[in-house]
Amino acid sequence: MAKKLVFALLFVSVALAIAACGAASTPAPAATSAPAAATTAPTKPAAPAITRGGTLRIGLNSDLTTMDPHLSTAAVDRQVYQSIYSPLVRLDKDLTLKPELAEKWEFTDPTTLVLNLRKGVKFHDGTDFNAKAVKVNFDRMLNPDTKSLRAAEISSVKEVVVVDDYTVKINLKAPSASLMAVLSDRAGMMISPAAIEKYGKDLARNPVGTGPFQFVEWVKDDHLSVKKFDGYWEKGADGQSLPYLDGVVYKPVTDATVKLTSLKTNTLDMIDGVAPKDVAALRGGKDLTYDEVPGLGYQAIDLNLAKPPFDKVEVRQAVAYAVDAAAITKNVLFGVANPGQGPIAPSSWAYDPSINLYKRDIAKAKELIAKAGLTAPVKFPCMIVNSPESKLIGEALKEELAEAGFDMEIQLLEFGTALAKATAKDYTCFQIGWSGRPDPDGNTYSFLFSVGPNNTVNYVNPKVDELLDKARASYDQAQRKATYTELIKMAVNDVPRVYLWWGLDIKVWSPKVNLYVHVPDGMMRTKEMWLAK
Repeated sequence: MAKKLVFALLFVSVALAIAACGAASTPAPAATSAPAAATTAPTKPAAPAITRGGTLRIGLNSDLTTMDPHLSTAAVDRQVYQSIYSPLVRLDKDLTLKPELAEKWEFTDPTTLVLNLRKGVKFHDGTDFNAKAVKVNFDRMLNPDTKSLRAAEISSVKEVVVVDDYTVKINLKAPSASLMAVLSDRAGMMISPAAIEKYGKDLARNPVGTGPFQFVEWVKDDHLSVKKFDGYWEKGADGQSLPYLDGVVYKPVTDATVKLTSLKTNTLDMIDGVAPKDVAALRGGKDLTYDEVPGLGYQAIDLNLAKPPFDKVEVRQAVAYAVDAAAITKNVLFGVANPGQGPIAPSSWAYDPSINLYKRDIAKAKELIAKAGLTAPVKFPCMIVNSPESKLIGEALKEELAEAGFDMEIQLLEFGTALAKATAKDYTCFQIGWSGRPDPDGNTYSFLFSVGPNNTVNYVNPKVDELLDKARASYDQAQRKATYTELIKMAVNDVPRVYLWWGLDIKVWSPKVNLYVHVPDGMMRTKEMWLAK
């Protein structure tokens, strides 16, 4: 297989199928649907020599947390969801939205969205996917008793109305520019209503979707396996039903070096990311297929504002001045990340380089610690994920912070444990990343809104809340960008988290793996992948 390298930064504009804002002077929103059929059918290329069958073995960077997409907080879960669940709309590699369970959609006015659903789709338990199923899923996410982390993502939804068996009308409280992008991810992944009723809380380990593969088993810390769903609706390039594979096995391998070795020795077929030290050799190698694209996410240090010493803004600002993210990306990450501040990556249309407010200044950091009334060394614990790369990052941060008068105690925890403590707000400091979303709302609202489900840092700024709502409600991209710049500068100045860098999304796979489409959100979509014999 030819080696594919993608080095250019992707400045992409998410072409959302969404309408204009609700002001009287705003043009009416346009309908969006599947592309119209050409009047003259183009000549089709010869079908590839696809081999069906086989089991794809994927190495993930941690174990999974839940198979319930309405409750998940971990990016690793989303990798498996791509096989088990189908979303209402699909995200393409250029970050445009394509039909999936919704064949077409239209904003009939800025606060009314109509979805026309695909017919003939079955859940893995044999029940029908239809408008009632969509309503059940939305109602479940919006029900406070569910405690769904998707509730904030779809908080603009007032109600979901079943028009007929395959038509749904979504009435909004206010215009929502991000809604369609949100429905390409977990909020748009449909769960079987019968399974919701049957399993209750046990749905977390008994997932039932409409995806190309159905759940088989999950052995914690060892593997999760899925098998081909014979009732899947979509056809492949060979004219037969997808998927091409018989199954997929996902294995957690927290050590990136061990994961790469497993790929080289043919005990894995594909891996999600590599150690930065191995990137240069993989870029120039010939035995494996290496691919990188600019990611949509970021790495940061979360600081809990409810815990001393970070209840004082001066201390948080001192951390921001003490950290040298550029040095870490160069010396620890071997230049495979882009240092910078803010939650919106350079690959987004909403990125603004003026948000970079902090340059390393040890004298300034010490001055701020003194202004806060504290005496060095200022001690605090910080959760670091127990993986080789994260430990190196943690040690580098500890060393940099020590120069300014901080004494950071490294708490090594498994990812799932650390995430649970962060979700419970039972921590002081946590070095963690976010995988990123195609619309900037997905990188901001849930984290910076005062009652956002991912606001584990206890950050409250009413003006930021107001601007987040303003950005979400506008369909004017230029206006949205200006609003995001304004609110992010406020948040960066308040320092609920210290933004460090934006990473590359890297995948490596065996030459026998075919037809992987690398979408910048980093999710491995398996339905069209196949294995050469």
